Amino acid sequence: MGRVLGLELHDEILRGVVVRRGPLGVRVETAFTVPVGETAAETLRAKLRELGVRTRQAHVALPRRWAIVKPLDLPPIREGDLARLVGFELERHLPFPAEEAVYDFQILEARPGGPTRVLLVAVERRTLERVQRLLREAGLVPRLVDLGLHSLAALGGGGGAHLHLRPEEGELAIVRHGRLLLSRAFPLPEGDGPERGRVLAEELRRSLGALPEGERATVARLTLTGDEEPADAAAIDLPLAPSSPVPSGLQRQLARVGDGSLLPALAIALRRPRRGPLRTNLLPEALRPRPFPVLQLATVGLLLLSLALAVAEPFVTTLRDERYLARLNRAIEGLAPEVREVERVVAGLERRRQELDTLKRLRDRAIRPLPVLKELTELLPGEVWLTNLTLDQKGLELAGFATAASPLIPLLEGSPTLDRVEFTSPVTTRRDKEQFRLKAAWEQPPRGVTEPRPADRRGMP
Repeated sequence: MGRVLGLELHDEILRGVVVRRGPLGVRVETAFTVPVGETAAETLRAKLRELGVRTRQAHVALPRRWAIVKPLDLPPIREGDLARLVGFELERHLPFPAEEAVYDFQILEARPGGPTRVLLVAVERRTLERVQRLLREAGLVPRLVDLGLHSLAALGGGGGAHLHLRPEEGELAIVRHGRLLLSRAFPLPEGDGPERGRVLAEELRRSLGALPEGERATVARLTLTGDEEPADAAAIDLPLAPSSPVPSGLQRQLARVGDGSLLPALAIALRRPRRGPLRTNLLPEALRPRPFPVLQLATVGLLLLSLALAVAEPFVTTLRDERYLARLNRAIEGLAPEVREVERVVAGLERRRQELDTLKRLRDRAIRPLPVLKELTELLPGEVWLTNLTLDQKGLELAGFATAASPLIPLLEGSPTLDRVEFTSPVTTRRDKEQFRLKAAWEQPPRGVTEPRPADRRGMP
């Protein structure tokens, strides 16, 4: 609900209509016309003050010939990247530099995996700045800036051609299923003679000829607004629509405060930004009205409701929690003997497990000499006498007598169990025997011998 001021800006005149949306519908409150000149802002502000218009929200309709309107056929693309692609295409379709353009677009047709067709609407930046300056100086805030012809054509919905006549020009829009397919402006001869009707018919035929065959077939009627019907309307091939696109109730209200020339201002005032079949808006995104925050308000309402419930029922919640805790305490006290018995059993099992681990470690660390002695007996020659044999986790040490001590090293190196065999002291000769002392590391430790870690091996001499 609220009031909106619709303004139609033309070269020499500014038309305005104030509408109010309420629970019972839309009502036209007042309408006016002021000249456009160097003091247009002051004149508009004074006129609004004179009529008692208090709203600051304004929708502005621009003439069709101030803008560039073109349908663009684009390759398949994600909707999130569509705005960037349209920006890339601007330079090829505008008669002025793309950086000086203010534009918006609306999707006309998009199929998954197929091409996308959009309607581009663009004006020069200085045009929009002129409008913003006028509204700012008049104390108004713009919510929507678009072409008046588009708003007027989309007001009726459906499909067909919409022709808005002015004394010096005509504006034509073609609509299908409530979406614009084409719009253009063209000059007209002055007066209301046959020549004017002939030019209208020729421009209409030219516009329809530019449409694809499937779209041209959907245009079955012509809606005429603006000046009176031309004298040679029979030259136009399409039948005229029986009524104006404006609802009859609003048309009667508008007739009480103005005339048919105010229809574009009324149409732009009735537009809802971001809603309806026509979505283009030449205002920068930062200046556009934000949608009503329904979700945020619902969240705030739920929060307030939660706070009210929390304040209204504190004692009930506290009492419920205390009762629940009391039941838990009684249950815990009933389980206490069983818990102590379980703890005792677990402690006994833990002691047994530790004792078992200790026995396993002692068994794994024990060295079994019989397999080693058997292997040494098979490797050493019969003339070798051992006087000492020591086994540990790292390896073994041998001491004894042999006829020749040097061949013992390759013999022991050939063992799959021993590695790095070397003398630990010089070999000495007693009588006809050589006394030796040597040591060897485990290569494949016998069962029960754990292989030394790399740090232990580096520590060996």
